[in-house]
Amino acid sequence: MPVRVALIRAIGPVTHARMGMAALRAACVSAGLAEVATVGNTGNLLLRSDQPPDAVRKLVQAAVNGFGLENEVFLDTPRKMARVVAANPFPDAAASRPRELGVCTFHRAPDWTPIAQWDGPERCAMIGAHLVVDYPAGVPKSRLRIEKLLGATMTQRNWTVFAGLAAKAAALGRG
Repeated sequence: MPVRVALIRAIGPVTHARMGMAALRAACVSAGLAEVATVGNTGNLLLRSDQPPDAVRKLVQAAVNGFGLENEVFLDTPRKMARVVAANPFPDAAASRPRELGVCTFHRAPDWTPIAQWDGPERCAMIGAHLVVDYPAGVPKSRLRIEKLLGATMTQRNWTVFAGLAAKAAALGRG
């Protein structure tokens, strides 16, 4: 069965009160997903399923919604994540400031034109349906409003988390 990585947007202390990671794993298993594992405490899931990607995303979304939450679910594959890590467009930032290097995951690649024209201090690289952003002054100080600029929703993980998820997913095999 193929491995999938589910990234749930905006999971934190407020959502933990309603949906613990153990409860989320159990809900996903009850929905028919296999070998469900959470990575960290911020809505990162590794799982297996023979179903098409969109069906898997909908199953995880239904599990999240079952807790009374509307946090959007994004689905990725080990292969696509490995491509982003291998490309590593900003190796200097990945080595020295990995928490200020963000990897944004979209459902599908948007029109990247507005990002390509961005002239702020952030450096951006588009890889498939991923946007890698180097935030030289840190994420909180950035004026780059990615979703507004692109008209598409996404979820973001820092380089350390994204690369770690990619490695764990790749170790599980097919995807």
